[in-house]
Amino acid sequence: MLRLGLIADIHHGAHQGTKVGPAALPLVREFAHWANGLPLDMVVELGDRINNVDAVADEQLTREIAAALHGLGAARAHLLGNHDNHDLAREVAESAMQVAFGSWSRDVRGHHLVFWNADTCVKGQPSFRCSAADLDWLRADLEATELPAIVFTHLPLDEGSMIGNFYFEKVFAGYAHYANAAEARDLIERSGKVILCVAGHTHWNARNTIDGIHYVTIHSLTESFTTWPHPSSAWALLEVGDDIRIEVFGRDPAYYRLPIRNRDAHWANLSRPFAPRPQALSAHWHARLAQADAEER
Repeated sequence: MLRLGLIADIHHGAHQGTKVGPAALPLVREFAHWANGLPLDMVVELGDRINNVDAVADEQLTREIAAALHGLGAARAHLLGNHDNHDLAREVAESAMQVAFGSWSRDVRGHHLVFWNADTCVKGQPSFRCSAADLDWLRADLEATELPAIVFTHLPLDEGSMIGNFYFEKVFAGYAHYANAAEARDLIERSGKVILCVAGHTHWNARNTIDGIHYVTIHSLTESFTTWPHPSSAWALLEVGDDIRIEVFGRDPAYYRLPIRNRDAHWANLSRPFAPRPQALSAHWHARLAQADAEER
């Protein structure tokens, strides 16, 4: 069985909004103690380690998080969040964390783990966007494996509802997802290999399933809007065997037990050319489908 420890959106630093930054280091140490007590194959940290201030402060905050995570015994993977690179150059963040923030993958216990560091630098931009190079990398990586794949990103790829979200319903509406997330989902679905996508960023627990692929968002370690006025203290255990099991601990716990899609299996769908299209449609539905196809062209 594959076992991974997950931690997201640590937000170490000053108290900002509902992000209880001063609680971050003690909670990271608690997480490390928890993780070291388990037989984990890896620990995945999903990005946004700091509450950014400026380049000098951000480098120091990043180094403090790196030191707090240093005691982890399991292998680690780190993603670059939008707060991690808002004011800090990528190469400085890499030096502070002693890791590279390019995209990479690793095969562990019969699964292909993809750490997709798609662009999260949004400073001065109207939205997040996956670059063409990001998408090309993911396509090539999935083409090169025959194993069931799990894709880890900072931003979620499902474009799920943000109604009720403290940050992304109104204040930062439009910044919860990539503007071209549908392109990423299209190549993920076409690959026929991805069984799960895991992300952080939106500071709550969420799950969607699209074309049999599960999209799960892990709560932020120090976020308090769902557990006001206390930090959520969230981290998670991901286990993959005969099914997928994800347990989020802390003040806002969640548990998911999810089936694993068969390779190249797709939901019946009228808009995806690689998916099965039901044949027993009435004349009315054939007309509606033809009209929709014509409007797309």
